[in-house]
Amino acid sequence: MPAANALLEHWYFHVPNLVLAALMYLMALYFVTMLAFGWSMHAQGAFLRVFHGVVNPMLRTVRVLTPHIVPNGLVPALAVVWLAVLRVLLYWGFLAAGIRPKIGA
Repeated sequence: MPAANALLEHWYFHVPNLVLAALMYLMALYFVTMLAFGWSMHAQGAFLRVFHGVVNPMLRTVRVLTPHIVPNGLVPALAVVWLAVLRVLLYWGFLAAGIRPKIGA
């Protein structure tokens, strides 16, 4: 079976997995960007303001799930961890349901 057919056949697994992976890498990029340019968003350019606007809802959600002893600077790093956990739980959920996509031929 060609790879394109395998992707189309198991779209219900690959689409959420791809979205979670994109969010995970976006949050990792946000964390590295904030380390490079600093944590204050007021003096930065339009790119960082838009970038912050895109990831801010996810940061607020992770802040609610994370204990308040964790500093705000580590919340994006923990968001990457939470998203990785969600990807594993997605895989385990499909595995438990018996609808795991096959790897290889």
